[in-house]
Amino acid sequence: MGSGFVFEPPSDEELEDDIHSGDDNASESAWDFAAYSEAVAEEHARRHTTSVDQKIHKLRQQRAVSLPNPNDSDSDSESNKQEDYKAEKGDDDENDVVESDKPFFAAAEGVSYQAKSFLELNLSRPLLRACEALGYSKPTPIQAACIPLAMAGRDICASAITGSGKTAAFSLPTLERLLYRPKRVPAIRVLILTPTRELAVQVHSMIEKLAQFTDIRCCLIVGGLSNKVQEAALRSMPDVVVATPGRMIDHLRNSMSVDLDDLAVLILDEADRLLELGFNAEIQELVRMCSKRRQTMLFSATMTEEVAELVKLSLKKPLRLSADPSAQRPAALTEEVVRIRRIREAHYEAVLLALCSKTFTSKVIIFSGTKLAAHRLKILFGLAGLKAAEFHSHLTQAQRLDSLELFRKQEVDFLIATDVAARGLDIAGIRTVINYACPRDLTTYVHRVGRTARAGREGYAVTFVTDNDRSLLKAIAKKAGSRLKSRIVAEDSINKWAQTIEQMEDQVATILQEEKEEMALRKAEMEAAKAENMIEHREEIFSRPKKTWFITEKEKNLIAKEVKGSSETKKKSGNVIVSAKQAEDLKLKEKRKQEREKNLPRKKRRKLEAEREMLEEENESDDSEGENKKSKKDKSGIPLVNVAYRKAKAIKAGKKAQDGGKNIKKMGKKAAQPQSRTDEMQELFQTDMSEKRGKKNLQHVQKKSRNSFKSKSRYKRR
Repeated sequence: MGSGFVFEPPSDEELEDDIHSGDDNASESAWDFAAYSEAVAEEHARRHTTSVDQKIHKLRQQRAVSLPNPNDSDSDSESNKQEDYKAEKGDDDENDVVESDKPFFAAAEGVSYQAKSFLELNLSRPLLRACEALGYSKPTPIQAACIPLAMAGRDICASAITGSGKTAAFSLPTLERLLYRPKRVPAIRVLILTPTRELAVQVHSMIEKLAQFTDIRCCLIVGGLSNKVQEAALRSMPDVVVATPGRMIDHLRNSMSVDLDDLAVLILDEADRLLELGFNAEIQELVRMCSKRRQTMLFSATMTEEVAELVKLSLKKPLRLSADPSAQRPAALTEEVVRIRRIREAHYEAVLLALCSKTFTSKVIIFSGTKLAAHRLKILFGLAGLKAAEFHSHLTQAQRLDSLELFRKQEVDFLIATDVAARGLDIAGIRTVINYACPRDLTTYVHRVGRTARAGREGYAVTFVTDNDRSLLKAIAKKAGSRLKSRIVAEDSINKWAQTIEQMEDQVATILQEEKEEMALRKAEMEAAKAENMIEHREEIFSRPKKTWFITEKEKNLIAKEVKGSSETKKKSGNVIVSAKQAEDLKLKEKRKQEREKNLPRKKRRKLEAEREMLEEENESDDSEGENKKSKKDKSGIPLVNVAYRKAKAIKAGKKAQDGGKNIKKMGKKAAQPQSRTDEMQELFQTDMSEKRGKKNLQHVQKKSRNSFKSKSRYKRR
């Protein structure tokens, strides 16, 4: 907590809270995505573009494709079947994942995971009234365990099953503490970080609903929305800030009078994702900017056990709370697998359309691997007459929120998304999750599947598995046990849909071409508008302070490559988790090495440094040789800058030698070749030594001449 954070009696307790109105019995919805952005129709009108749905509707009117009827008698005779899963020979050959012997956090003793009502958790009346308005009657296990400890100011690292109410578990205790804040000193007291914009919108909406009967103010800071509006909101010093890490750092660096000096609570939602390589540097920067006397809480369905990542967050005597096992799925979830053989890999889309047209017809989320694949599926579903919305990072923020709102209101039956929608999103009534692209690891699978069968409801999870995904299939079968089923899709319906997709290819190509043309026009308009603004408002633009960036675009691309590389290595070696003892041993070894080097004599230390430099040069030379083999143009393998730098050094050394009175032979053509670092250092050393010798000789000669002048008396006759 900050030094100025002193608890005072809340004014909210003294507010009128006598009679509940008769309309409060009906529970409200906690989520509302439409209120956070402009309408998509207005955005298209402003940008002079048309939506994908309009293009699809236009093409369907021009030339209709005959679609297979799911109610045909032929297809009914060979309908989709569900069978018990049977492991094949190749599925059991993989090695098991190596797990750590001891977890970093011990389970907290004496913590109760059960409570009959929210009254038992000692919450204030405004918060109890908000819980009643939202229809929350009994706390979930994670809420019953977290709320009392969080109200006491303890650091918490909590994990619970998907759909168990983790958002309310950290929102209610923080709001309870904020009721006792010093209201005369406005400051940002709580910072909640999420990995995705939509999850931040959802958390912000939840906090607004829970704080509706209090005077606590909440602010949303995410990319894709107006920067100036967010800056003004931050300057007004709201009590709670819900943000994504990148945009929050941008405001802290470039917005005036915005800081986190008085921060009392830091919360990381989906903490294991935030501690991964893509977000790790940003989280460390934000932790550095926060007050050290703060409370830190971490929440996720799959919590990390790695020591180094959690220690960096400077947790103080944290409690490890686990309401459910990390990889456990809901009890009402039915998990199915669709095995796609190598012969059928070309008809991937046909299998999906056969399932969605007949078996899973509404309230379905389909997870694809890439943005392009999701967009193509959206076009195919539209041409096939199925109502679908797409959700990925290639869309604008207004379009993304509009897709979620359409799916929430059940105006569309299918939501085709990438892994952006895999974490945290809580949309009521989702019946089925289809993993069209097989997830990379079990953690991603758990989060994807967690979008359905939430809060005790029934749900289905269908995963498309090829022969290359056997390791994941084995892990799923191990966790699911006897509940895992195998679904067989009818061959007849697959063949029919494959034929229709072939007929649709021309229409798909025309839609993609139209979008390319619109994108090119849009870019040209943007460049023209930018040039006009630069001419009109030149003085104002150049008078502004230059923006600073925490991570540039190049660095982001490099981080993305590293993430891909680390995921591939994890696939090969398995998820190896470092235990606490191993991490401590590694740190001790590094410290001992550094201490030994410090205690060594100067000569030995220099030798070690020289050896390290030699090794680095050899590695660089090997890399340059490899590049030379690939490209014949670079014959020398040494940059021109380095050659020029070495030539300048050689000229300087020659001048010094001439001043010292040493004769220098002119270098021939052979000497023009670039030297190695060691030869260069030896030459410099020899020239320095020769200079010193020359100076000593000159001094000696001067001394001799003086002595000889003084001792002329010895030549006199005696």
